[in-house]
Amino acid sequence: MTKRPLKTRCGWCGRELPKQGGPGRRRVYCKQGCRQQAHMARKLAASHGLGPDDLIISRRDLEELQGHLYGLQAALEDVDADLEQAQRSGVEFDYRDAYEWLYAGARPLRSTWIEPRGT
Repeated sequence: MTKRPLKTRCGWCGRELPKQGGPGRRRVYCKQGCRQQAHMARKLAASHGLGPDDLIISRRDLEELQGHLYGLQAALEDVDADLEQAQRSGVEFDYRDAYEWLYAGARPLRSTWIEPRGT
């Protein structure tokens, strides 16, 4: 299996960075404005005692995401149980139904996607 190269994205807005050739440090930001915003955000976070990997999310958004993940987890467990039952009983497993069930469990997560800043 061949690995696809990961697309490098701006550290602030998430836009795809252009390919960079030649020597030098790799770009982290797509433009100077993104670099400045990231700098100001780091300063503000540090002034509040937050580390570089800390994330602030509203309780409502977190609970909504957890609910959607629970739904997907339940769908996965259902499909696993159905597959195991089909294997034990020798019945043909309907993969299309399983796919549709998993997709229905994952669909709400699509609507919770938060667009990267600046796009």
